[in-house]
Parts: sequence; structure tokens; C-alpha cells
Amino acid sequence: MKAKLLDEFATMLRRRRAALLQDKLDTPPVADDVLESRESELEESAQLDRLARLKSRLDERGQIALRQIEDALERIESGTFGECERCGNDIGQHRLRAIPTAALCIECATALEKKQKITGVHPHAERLPVKDEELDSTLAFE
Repeated sequence: MKAKLLDEFATMLRRRRAALLQDKLDTPPVADDVLESRESELEESAQLDRLARLKSRLDERGQIALRQIEDALERIESGTFGECERCGNDIGQHRLRAIPTAALCIECATALEKKQKITGVHPHAERLPVKDEELDSTLAFE
């Protein structure tokens, strides 16, 4: 994927993360540069503490969304963004624009959702298992 497009997705994901965290602030809006700062700037202890407090205020759905955003940002950093975690194929720009946190191509996501319905895996799971072995291990614990 081109660097310019990756930067666009990273910016979009950082804004979503900032919006999620901004909703939980009980103070006036924080400047975007604080919430959207680069990882090197987040090394400061005060900023890390502040982010931890904000994250703890999120409900379960918000924490899941935040984790998905952070996972997507990690995939951008590692160079695997846009690659299906299950089959390795390209996820596609249209899918990523619709769901920038997508870790699976549409074919794998559809197949997994069908398998999930058939096997009865909890529909509110944080993330669909990526490999059949993960799905099997998930089913063993239910």
C-alpha cells in the first residue's frame, strides 16, 4: 500500500481514537495535538497516565473500539495493514475506507461469520478468531 494512503488511514484512525477518548473527558476539549500525538510524544509519563485514565472511563464497547484502532495502527507501523490476517490477501481500499480497523478480507470475514453462526460462538465476541484453530479453542471453553 502506498505511503500516502497509509498516512491517510493512520490519521483517520488517530482521529477516531481521539474522538473516543474526548467523549470521556470531564474537562474542556483537549487540543488535537495531545490526543493525536505521535507515539514518541506519548512516552511522557503525564500523557501516558492521562490516556490510561481516559481508557478506564470507556465502556466495554468503547474499549473494544479503542483496542481495534490501536491494533490497526500497529499493523500500519509493522507494514501489514491492508493484509488479511487469515489468508494474507489484500483487504481492499473500499473495505478499509468503510472499516479502517478491518483485519480480515471480506471473503474471510464472511466465511468466519457463517462458521460463527453455525457453531454458536458468542456473537458479541471482541474479535472473530483469525484461524480455524483459534475458533476451535474458543469453542472448547464455552
